[in-house]
Amino acid sequence: MVPSGHLPEGAGGGFLLTVPATHAMTDKAIIWDYDGTIADTQAVNLTITKKIMHRLMGTRPEEYSALASLENYISATKRAMNWRELYRDEFKMSEESIDEAGALWTEYQLDESSETILYEGIEDAIRSLARYPSLIFSQNSRTKIAQVLERKNLRRCFLDIIGYEELSSANQKPAPDGLLLCLDRLGPSNSRHVFFIGDHETDTLCGHRANMALRERRAGARIINIAALYGSKGSTSGWQIKPDHIAESTQEIVRIIES
Repeated sequence: MVPSGHLPEGAGGGFLLTVPATHAMTDKAIIWDYDGTIADTQAVNLTITKKIMHRLMGTRPEEYSALASLENYISATKRAMNWRELYRDEFKMSEESIDEAGALWTEYQLDESSETILYEGIEDAIRSLARYPSLIFSQNSRTKIAQVLERKNLRRCFLDIIGYEELSSANQKPAPDGLLLCLDRLGPSNSRHVFFIGDHETDTLCGHRANMALRERRAGARIINIAALYGSKGSTSGWQIKPDHIAESTQEIVRIIES
């Protein structure tokens, strides 16, 4: 695990922790989720999860319903609030074993040679919104995310990447700690409207809890949740907390933020 505020070597070509002067002039900032929002990683994540389960549990992955097919895996990830809950509920793993799985995730990701697929139009959306200070907040590995962004020439569009390595298990989504850390990383900006774009109910709940914390601090910033549904083709009808906006295409993200 990487302690908060310390950056791993080779994590994507230099993380910027200060906001450029051009960014400081805007009252908007953007925080992006990664899996299901920027990249379609479902098939790759299933492959990695199968390998980890085989190594830790010594069983065939197909013995678990959630790993029997990509459709089953997607359904299981939608039911779980975060990856720890997925491993606990679907695979009946102990907290100690879940910690081991988390420690193995980056290793297996970096060994995975499958090409990461970005959603149609997302590269254009990211570049057109790059004039606003932007970060990525994900339960995935920051190292892997940075590598993908470098290959796509998108890394320069983001000030920083907050991955699961920087948060303790108790502070993963839907806890607000990661979003609050993102706000800290924005530094001395004038951003009062911070758009958080995510595909899962957990993301919206995380944004809601961050707003509660910001109100207690009497902070000027507010998280505005955008549910990105173009990857899942799902609905927010069953979500406990409704997002402020729904984007059913990558182009809608730009429209919502610009308006």
